[in-house]
Amino acid sequence: MAKLLVHESAGVREFEIVDNEVHMGRELDNTLRLPDPSISRHHCVLRKVGGGYEIQDLQSSNGVLVNGNRVQSSPLRNGDRITLGQIQLTFQDPLSEVGATVTVSREEAPQPPLGTVRMSADELAAIHTGKPPAGEAQPSTGPVPVKVVPPIPPVAPPPAPRPAPSTGPSSLPGFLQPYLPSVPDDAMPTGERGDFGSRLLAYLIDIAPLVALWVLIFVLQMVLSAILGAGACLVSALIGLLHLVAVIGYAWFFLPYCWIKFGASPGKKIMKLRVVPEDNPVGRIDVTGAILRMVGHLVNGVLLGLPYLMILGAERKGLQDIISKSLVIKVDR
Repeated sequence: MAKLLVHESAGVREFEIVDNEVHMGRELDNTLRLPDPSISRHHCVLRKVGGGYEIQDLQSSNGVLVNGNRVQSSPLRNGDRITLGQIQLTFQDPLSEVGATVTVSREEAPQPPLGTVRMSADELAAIHTGKPPAGEAQPSTGPVPVKVVPPIPPVAPPPAPRPAPSTGPSSLPGFLQPYLPSVPDDAMPTGERGDFGSRLLAYLIDIAPLVALWVLIFVLQMVLSAILGAGACLVSALIGLLHLVAVIGYAWFFLPYCWIKFGASPGKKIMKLRVVPEDNPVGRIDVTGAILRMVGHLVNGVLLGLPYLMILGAERKGLQDIISKSLVIKVDR
């Protein structure tokens, strides 16, 4: 029976092909579901045609590669390697080799001449007598041996080229550059989504400046109260207002700007994570997506962080990911 070997980070998963059509994609209604951000909702279909199988691209974002060559529709042979986004599959169908025969296609068959063929007297006599012309070797009456060419082993697809890091100027201060990705990002997706632990550490790193600022403001207000006494109330109120402006600027402007421009905040950069649209693992979210992510974080805060536990599910998607139609994925740097 034909089957697909799905190469995943946890190992190789076997999928037996029992239907005439196998739809592959990220949505739940697919026959073979591949929950990966590099896979389109309905990526491709593998169907049985005659005595074999073929694969057809369903206008996916990242295309279908068979043995490293991008195809729209292609027949499959035993051992062919299929690349869908960041997912690697191997097609196995031993019956396709057993039933293989050597044939000559209609296009490859020699065509009869269109004009008159001139023949010598010896050749004409040979046609009437059934004997070959003088000087020619007798044809063999035994079976003609056919040399069977062994199948070409599958070739692994070449690694995707890395985009060159940007050398252009950035609008952020120089001391922040080591903590943010380059533009365009030279990191490559690993095919995995960010887990709860790495995302939690990234979040703690991102809010560390806010915690440090709050501690600094608190200490400063205590010192002013000890020095100025009752007159410190007005100064403390002014400092509190500046603190509020700094928090809003950091949380609602700086972090969304980093997601849109760089694909990661400093915490996510350190933890090798990127914020990307659902359908594009190397893309960037837009302004609307960034705002919706902040709304999701705000709701998480109101609900005491309980919605963050959604990241522990199989989809590894939190409330902010769902409402903004974005994902947090792992990268190699």
